[in-house]
Amino acid sequence: MKYEKYLIKKDKLDLISSLKALDKKLLNKKLKEFGVDNIKELKEYIIDSFELCLEMSKDDIFTQLYFQRLLENENTEWMSAYQDDIEGLWVFIYENKGHYSYYIPTEIKKIIKNILNDIPIENNMPIENNMSYEEKFNLENAADTPIIKDLKVLLNTLVIKNLRHIGDLFLINRLSNKPKKELVNIIYNTLTNEEKLTEVIERFIDKEFNLLKELIKNKGTIQNNNISMEEYHFLYMLGIVFLFKRDNKFYISMTDDVYNILKKLDLNKFNKIIEENTRVYNLLKSMIELYGVVSYGDFDYTYNEYYGENEYVDVPNNALYFCDRCDNIKLIFTEHNSYFINRILDTDEHEPILDDIVERQVQITKKKIKLEELLKYADYSYYEKNTSINKFKKYLKTYDIPNEIIEEMLMLISKMYRLGNDLIDVSIEMLKDYGMEINGDNIKEILEFLNDIYNNTRVWSNNGWTPIEMIKNYKI
Repeated sequence: MKYEKYLIKKDKLDLISSLKALDKKLLNKKLKEFGVDNIKELKEYIIDSFELCLEMSKDDIFTQLYFQRLLENENTEWMSAYQDDIEGLWVFIYENKGHYSYYIPTEIKKIIKNILNDIPIENNMPIENNMSYEEKFNLENAADTPIIKDLKVLLNTLVIKNLRHIGDLFLINRLSNKPKKELVNIIYNTLTNEEKLTEVIERFIDKEFNLLKELIKNKGTIQNNNISMEEYHFLYMLGIVFLFKRDNKFYISMTDDVYNILKKLDLNKFNKIIEENTRVYNLLKSMIELYGVVSYGDFDYTYNEYYGENEYVDVPNNALYFCDRCDNIKLIFTEHNSYFINRILDTDEHEPILDDIVERQVQITKKKIKLEELLKYADYSYYEKNTSINKFKKYLKTYDIPNEIIEEMLMLISKMYRLGNDLIDVSIEMLKDYGMEINGDNIKEILEFLNDIYNNTRVWSNNGWTPIEMIKNYKI
């Protein structure tokens, strides 16, 4: 999502003041979209719709958990708000010391607290099977559907925005002005077209492909309580699978229409392209996590360096398919080049200097790293727990901070420093946002820990070298 059009100057926190701070064109668009005539009516509409939404789902543990995290991460760098929250004007986005933060208007916050205040969320929702809170929440949301085995009936339950999104993923053009009935017919014809399904399967990676094969093997439905977003999400967004929950068990299923087409296909013929897709996907994710920005040409060169020349796929063009599938990857174009970048760098201040940054990287000897070591970065939750991290972790434990919160803070600090776009004072503010008391008695030792972590972090603008390694091994 592009946050820029929703950005406001944070001032008064009530809903009326927040709405007045919106861009005038956007505000007029929202008035028309919600069918109201003025800001006062818009305020009442937002409050009424929010109360109705929360009242209907307040007993759901995942909803409780989501709004708890929304409250906890307000005004921090951690963007817990979903796109629908922002577009629904339940939260507002503003610039906060070099990054985007959100706040919840006082009226909305009061509603959340009134309804959720007495629910002991922590005791009801342990983290199980290494699945994150976000994955559990999204999975529950996705499962909020009846069991529908007829594709056309299922498509009619979707809103126009979701139907258009399916069309976009299938690379169908000119859907913007079509009515819902026509969109349903177009998507139905696409999902029951063997050629179209073949084309989209050729963009799968191994996890998605294995899930598809398992579904076909089991006549279109499997039960799996530990399904991860990386496995099901793309198939779900394509409309190929849906999820439902019965008796506290999650099921992944296909409609009969889609299953009957897919079971005719020889899935073995896709093995080679899936293997290559997975290599490209994992390499792109890992390079972006380590280096932050990768030029189009450098990505092709790096692939060839690790895997040899590839005549089966156009590697950098193939990688374009995965930009929308990875929350942290985007392709941008500058005057002289095109780049895959970490979305955190997608700001006006960085775009004009990306050419210079990559040129500097070219001048630096590339950090020698084995492929299996590089691919660790394909896991977004990975960070290097070096001596510096471990020292600070031990120190944080003296503050009686829960272990899961310490891990979350350390991972965030590590990523901030790797990207090199945040100063240490930002991490000080982040620690405060997590409830850590910082004062004149401990600020010096905390700064020493943070400086030590930065100096031993692989910084993307150093092409993967830590500042200490740069001093020892390379002069520039």
